Amino acid sequence: MLQVGAVSAAFTRASVKGEKGQRDISGVSIDPTVFFTILPANILFEVGALSESLKAKLELEGGSIVEAPIYSIIVSAHGRENVTLAAAYEGASPVLGAKFLEDFGLKVDSETGLLKPTRHLGFAYNFES
Repeated sequence: MLQVGAVSAAFTRASVKGEKGQRDISGVSIDPTVFFTILPANILFEVGALSESLKAKLELEGGSIVEAPIYSIIVSAHGRENVTLAAAYEGASPVLGAKFLEDFGLKVDSETGLLKPTRHLGFAYNFES
């Protein structure tokens, strides 16, 4: 079971993309204590996010448990674009979680609250065939 907290260290603007289109979201919180990216279902349906046919049990801040479907989405933020996983449940507010940070090679600077790269943008850095 994964816990969904509400302690946010940073905020950003992001674009969420799927098979049907794109949606820009401003003021999205970035919370490294939350594993998945959390998005309202209406945003995921609007952009055509791909269902992973999986559900994760999430413990919300108040202690209640929800079973949230998981989706693949493309997120663009801070000059980077990548695929990540998102969970949706009733009453969800947009949050970019720890998986987003890892997928994007970013971390939240604990002193400034700003995002900093942890690795090069590309997946094949120094790759030789």
